[in-house]
Amino acid sequence: MVEATLVLLFLIAIVFVIVDLSWAQFAKVTLQHAVRAGVRYAMTSQTGTDSKGKQLGQVASIQQTVQTEAMGFLSSPSQVTVQFFTPGTNPPVACPAATAGCNGGGNLVVVSVQNYTVAPFAPLLRSSTPVSFTVSAGDLIEPIATPPAP
Repeated sequence: MVEATLVLLFLIAIVFVIVDLSWAQFAKVTLQHAVRAGVRYAMTSQTGTDSKGKQLGQVASIQQTVQTEAMGFLSSPSQVTVQFFTPGTNPPVACPAATAGCNGGGNLVVVSVQNYTVAPFAPLLRSSTPVSFTVSAGDLIEPIATPPAP
C-alpha cells in the first residue's frame, strides 16, 4: 500500500506536468494560428463589420479576425497589435496605422499578441508563476489588382 502510494504520487505529478505543458503549448499554437489568420486577412486589404453591422476599419477588422480565430483565448481585440512597415530600408520603417497609405500594397504588415500569460493548472513541483509568451506573424500586403487595359 505504501509503495503504491509513493508510485502513484509520482505518476500523478508527472501527469499534471504533462497537462500543464500541453496546455501552454496548445495556447501558443492556437494564438500563432490566429495571428497568421490575421495576416492572411490583412494581405487582402479587406474590412469587416462588427456585431451591429457597422463597418470597421482595416486594423479593427484584422484584430477582430485574430480574436475570432483565437478560440476564446483573447478577451478583447485590443490585445492584438497590428503594425505596418514601409519596406525598402534596413530595417523597414514603421508607418503609423492612421497614416494614409500605410496599409497599401507592397507594405509589410505584422500582427502580434504580446505577453500573453498562461497560468499552470496544478503547480505541484514548480512555481505558480504564469508562463508568458509572444506570437507574431508578418507578410507583404498584396497590391490591389487593376483590370488590364482593353
